[in-house]
Amino acid sequence: MKLHFLLFSLPLVFIGFFLSCNSVTTNSSTDENVNETEDSGWLIPEDQVFEGAGREDIPSIDDPSFKPVGDIDFLEDDELIVGIKIGDEIRGYPHQILNYHEIVNDFIGDEAVAVTFCPLTGSALAWDREIEGEITEFGVSGLIHKNNLIAYDRATNSYWSQMLEQSVNGERIGARLQSYNILEMNWEAWKQHFPDSEVLTGETGFDRNYSSYPYGRNYSNDDDNIVFPIHREDDRLDRKELGHGVLYNLDLHVFVLSDFPDTTNVVNRNVAGEDLVIIGNSKQDFINSFSAVTSDGIKLRFSISDQDPPALMEDEEGNIWNYFGEAISGPRTGEKLKPIRSYNAYWFAWADFFGMDPRRPHISYP
Repeated sequence: MKLHFLLFSLPLVFIGFFLSCNSVTTNSSTDENVNETEDSGWLIPEDQVFEGAGREDIPSIDDPSFKPVGDIDFLEDDELIVGIKIGDEIRGYPHQILNYHEIVNDFIGDEAVAVTFCPLTGSALAWDREIEGEITEFGVSGLIHKNNLIAYDRATNSYWSQMLEQSVNGERIGARLQSYNILEMNWEAWKQHFPDSEVLTGETGFDRNYSSYPYGRNYSNDDDNIVFPIHREDDRLDRKELGHGVLYNLDLHVFVLSDFPDTTNVVNRNVAGEDLVIIGNSKQDFINSFSAVTSDGIKLRFSISDQDPPALMEDEEGNIWNYFGEAISGPRTGEKLKPIRSYNAYWFAWADFFGMDPRRPHISYP
């Protein structure tokens, strides 16, 4: 297997500062190499943990600044943005900023949230920062596992794997994080769907050129630009294909964004025994998923709503649902679809984390 390292392709100014990325562990039983060992104190193989940069060399944003959509002038229409809604507040976090910081410690209403993004694996997740009744901040450890960010919490210095959503070392080893449902889409679509939202600005307190790309402008589509070793390859898809992974019952099903049409499409699908709804639009760089079973046990079937945003889907009961899985009209107004364990990442990362034989990642098609 040929390995490629960013060290040889980046200008020297970036070397030493940007050889890092965050990670979180979810379910140790889903990875053949995730095993707690008393000798190493790690839930993951210690020889697969790389030191990319020093702790906090990539600084988290701990005092984020936001502006209304109409005041944001630094994003191009094809730039990606991570979105989260808590209560009535909707906030967007541009990849352009997250590339340089990877973690934003934020408060949305009364909720303490960490929005995390790993540029190397293309994965964004949001976590509750309250752990065992204590609010903590997360920072970038500088350690890497399978090209993915390892965060640490500042309360106990425990390490957390992003794509596994679990502490993999330290006092909180084995503990899991409560995640929030997020969505990603391009700036053109975000402006259209969420014109009243607030967006993270470049006023971070750090001197960074957010108009540049730390790993090169073509990193997201250059399959040869891989920074750290890949332990398991799967050539069924190109390495940098962006896939929405749904993890259920120890199975991983990956829905590839580029397989969706350039108009919004709803897929009603049973995945590993669970009834789900998957929504995607390749033109908007948008894909998300929810449980199709309501809190009272009713299985719904969804189709695209013909109403204007924030409407997204409708069901046979006459309910209209928005992009965050909330019923905004109809008999279930105020209800929320149950979020599932799912997020976006590059195919090479899905394969490396979960691609063991004989249970390889399932590729699902809309």
